[in-house]
Amino acid sequence: MVPTFVTPYHDGELRIGWASWDHGSYKNRSIKYAYKDKSGKVSRGCPELPFDILVDMVVLARSEGELPPDLVERLRDAIGPVEAG
Repeated sequence: MVPTFVTPYHDGELRIGWASWDHGSYKNRSIKYAYKDKSGKVSRGCPELPFDILVDMVVLARSEGELPPDLVERLRDAIGPVEAG
């Protein structure tokens, strides 16, 4: 990933940028939770996800009851009203 936006998050960072699979086409974006390993470097196990999969993961977690009500409410607040298309 080539980060274009980074913000601190818990013991690491949330990064948005050009996906590692983009290979310079500048078409594929992703989001990543980057946390440090014991040596202080970003762990190789940090997940990097395309946004469509991220949304599908949240939908699945919600449908399986894995998201507590306070997180669902935070998501609703962040998204705001959804207009019918």
